[in-house]
Amino acid sequence: MKFVNPRNAPVSSERIPYWNENRAAGLTGAIPPADVFNDPQDEILKVIVEAGLTPDAADKTQLWQALQALIADIVSGSTPENATRAIRYGPLCPSIEVPPGSISMFAAATAPTGWLKCNGQAVSRATYADLFAAIGTSWGVGDAVSTFNVPDFRGEFLRGFDDGRGIDAGRVFGSFQDYATARPQTDDVARVNGDGSLGTLRQAGNATPSTNPSEVGFARVAKTGERNVNDGWDPGGGGNPYVDIVNVTTGDAETRPRNRAVLYIIKT
Repeated sequence: MKFVNPRNAPVSSERIPYWNENRAAGLTGAIPPADVFNDPQDEILKVIVEAGLTPDAADKTQLWQALQALIADIVSGSTPENATRAIRYGPLCPSIEVPPGSISMFAAATAPTGWLKCNGQAVSRATYADLFAAIGTSWGVGDAVSTFNVPDFRGEFLRGFDDGRGIDAGRVFGSFQDYATARPQTDDVARVNGDGSLGTLRQAGNATPSTNPSEVGFARVAKTGERNVNDGWDPGGGGNPYVDIVNVTTGDAETRPRNRAVLYIIKT
């Protein structure tokens, strides 16, 4: 809250208490400015209005009614976010409005009040009207009548929508993209021959080395689980034309960075 110092107090950025008059000591009492009365009334009115009451000058219990109503709403989980802050920190605490449809990561397995898990669930268009107005059916039409779907981000990494930049061209907003492993980014095109020696990779019938890094591989007899890439590639050194670029018998089911599992939630 705002502290208002006495008018006859020394200028100070710190709070100066009011004091009583002491005639015997020749001490004049503190002089209260108008803000001493106006500011507390403004704060009380904010609490009363936030609780949904209409200010009534004849009712001396409205502040108590407002506090009871707001506390009851907090307990039931139905209080607006800015009202909750008013109870916890005071009615002049700046309120941060989080728009419906905002996505956040949460460090618990249960969504807090005012948020839903991003698990693809179908929810009511009437109950979550603000969220429906924000995201519509971008993530699913629900039953196409009374429900719609929230995003399903379980087990997913999120990627910024390209929106015309060209880095991830052709993407539709909200669309799914499967995992992939890129070609090596190198201009040093070479091959390991069947005998272990290094050689220049050439395509069959070409007199010049290949300049496509995706054709880098091993020319030798195939192993179990390897894919045959036998489309005019140089077998080199008499080995069979197999290129060791895919080995389904080793490795994991996906390519991924180190990560930790958190809960994605969406503001209602």
